[in-house]
Formats: sequence, structure tokens, C-alpha cells
Amino acid sequence: MGKHSRSKNSNDGEQNSEVNNVIQRKINNPVIWLICSIGIFVVLLSLISVVFPGLIISVVDTNLFGEVFELGAMGIPLIIVNIIIFSLIILGLKEKLPRVFTNIIEKILSFDLSKRNSFIILIIILAIYVVTSVNELSINELNQYGDFLVLEKAVKIWPEQEAENKYLAEQLDRHVRMALLVASEEVFNNIKVIPYLASIFLLITTYFLTVKLSNKNFTGLIAVVLVLQSSTFYIYDTIAVYENFWVLFYVFSIYLIFKKPKFSSIFYILAIFSKAIFVLWLPISILVTLLSDIPKNKKIFVIITHIIVIIISLIIFQYSNAIYGNVVDIEISEFLIGFTTLASNLRFDILLLLFLLPVSVGLLLKARNGCMNSVSLIVLISGTILVTPVLEMITDYYFVYPYRYVPLIVFFAIGLSTLFSKK
Repeated sequence: MGKHSRSKNSNDGEQNSEVNNVIQRKINNPVIWLICSIGIFVVLLSLISVVFPGLIISVVDTNLFGEVFELGAMGIPLIIVNIIIFSLIILGLKEKLPRVFTNIIEKILSFDLSKRNSFIILIIILAIYVVTSVNELSINELNQYGDFLVLEKAVKIWPEQEAENKYLAEQLDRHVRMALLVASEEVFNNIKVIPYLASIFLLITTYFLTVKLSNKNFTGLIAVVLVLQSSTFYIYDTIAVYENFWVLFYVFSIYLIFKKPKFSSIFYILAIFSKAIFVLWLPISILVTLLSDIPKNKKIFVIITHIIVIIISLIIFQYSNAIYGNVVDIEISEFLIGFTTLASNLRFDILLLLFLLPVSVGLLLKARNGCMNSVSLIVLISGTILVTPVLEMITDYYFVYPYRYVPLIVFFAIGLSTLFSKK
């Protein structure tokens, strides 16, 4: 019996060693490190305008009037918080933190809840959220956003009619979004109900994606709470004109890459026809697929179907005379300007601004220890940031409003939450 146990343990040890070697080879892959390095650089570049609001703009516009190195309102807090956190990280890596402190960290990292208890707490959190926000459904959106006038006209004429007004035409071209908004108006006599339900399902999807990436139930709850504390999410969660359909479909498509790969592309195309900007997210989805632990044949299937989705979308846009092909106006200098929008649009999301860099570096450290899902989260966080500069560069049609950063808020929340897991 003892001999058999030793033999079995020896085989297990060899298998574990082989797995560790495979993981180590992956993490030592220079391409992986290049991806992580680019991701950290994108985060750093986006935070420059938090510290020095005029610096990047001065590079593009040399005639800028004002002090280039004048500190922004969040500049000093960001510097102080990051110095403290990175000092603790360095002390931790050198094993010089007090024993009491490391014990607390170990307990936090080891703590988890059963699936049943986690679900119960999730339901309680969602119930509290609904109770505190459902009253917003009775607010007349026209009193909040002038753009609602355009949406109101679009709802009345979709899908039969076309429009010469380009802003109205752009609304009509987003067929999945319009179908859901029209359904909300006709079924509930309130255009805000289904957008509100989409926000609730986004929270639920955030929970399941976090649990999937971290293998820990407790982290899913943390992620949901982090999204709920976001000022930006809470402003737009019940707004029809700036709804979260597009975010829900895309985040769910990412979740399906890990859970049910063959269905991922379906929700990716739903995201595109809720908001065409998701055409630019294709490289992000491909990288996440390549970094995932799903079998190779499923990776190939996901990538091919996502590319097919893009081709189909472009064909539909072309033959339906969609406005998107007429708004391209490439201006290279606007690429840098795009990095300044995060600081201004998320100025009320203090937690994200203060901890975006530490979370990204924390994910990098987890990647160094063999966690490929951390690399995926770096891609999702930095890729979501990078889409805005690219959009600013290729068109002057769209304005970058805070709601465009809801995907970043979700991926930041997931990234921060997974740091509470050893796995």
C-alpha cells in the first residue's frame, strides 16, 4: 500500500512538474510579456492627464495657453496612494512586511464562501440595488439628456423608415438596441425598464465572469460591489439613451469564451448591433481567446466565428447604407488626445483612478506566477482604454462621454477582485 502511494505521489509530482513547466514556458514567452508591457504602458499613459491635465494636450498643441505641469485635482492623491501601495508591494516581494500583516493577507486570500451562500448574498446585494434605484424609472429622461429627443423620434419610426438626419440615422442603424428599446416601450410603456434590466444582468454577468476567472465565489461579490460603487455606472444604469445593452452583450461574450465558446460570437454580433464601436474590440476578443485555457480547436472556432461576425457586420453596414462608412476622418494627432478623456470622464470614479495602475501591476505579478487569466484581464483593461484613442483618431463624429467607460469599470472591478484569490 505504501509503495503504491509513493508511486502514485511520484506520478502526481511528475504531472504537476510538467504542468508547471508548461505554465512557466507560457509566462516566459516574450510575446506574453510584450502584451503585458503594452497594457501597463497604456494604463500609465491614460493616467498622465490625471496628474498633469495639460501635458498630453501640450504635446499635440504647442500653442496651448497654461501651465503644462500644473497638477490636477486628483494628482496628489493618486501619487500618494500609488507610492504607498507600491512600497507595500516591494516590501512584500522582499518578504519584509510585518508577520501580522502577511497573516491577514493570507487569511483574506484563503477566505471563500460556498456557492449557495455566495448566491444568497448576491441576491441580497441585487435586492438592495433594486430598492435604491427602481424609483429612477419614473424620471422623464428628457429632463436629464437632450439627446433623448433624437432617440424618441427613432423609436417612433424604427424599423420602417430611414432618416436624413445623421444622428437619427445612426440610432436607427443600431438594430438590436432599437428592438429592445421599442420592446420596452410597447411591453412596459416605459422605455427605461429593459435598459434597467440590462444593468442588473450586467452585474450578474460580472459576478459569474469573476468567479470563472478566479475560481473563487467571494471575488464575484467583490466585483459586483465595486461596479455598484461606481458613480458612472450608477448614473447610466437606468438611462435609455445611454443604455448598457452593448456592455452586457460584450462582457457576456467574453464570459462565454471561457464557459461556452461556440456561443460567444452570437453575443459579440449583438454587441456590435447595439453599438458599432465593438468592431474595434475584435483584437481584444482574439487575444483573450488565445490566452484562455480552452482547447485549441475551440480557440480556432471562436476566432474564426468572430472574424465572420465582423465581415457580416461590415457587409450589412455597407448594403444597408449605414452611416458608419461616412464618418471616417483619420487625424493621427487625435490619438494622443484620446488618452486625456479618461481623466475628465471618470473624475468622480475616484477608486478606479487611484487604483487602476496598482491593479494592473498586481495582475502582472499574478501573471508572473502563472496566472494566464490575469494577462487576459490586463488585455481587457488596457484594450478598453485604447479603443477610445483609436476612435478619436479615426472619426470626429463621436463624442467621448463617461458612459463609454462602463466596460472599463466592469473589467477594473473584475481585475481588482481577482487579486483577492490565490489561484
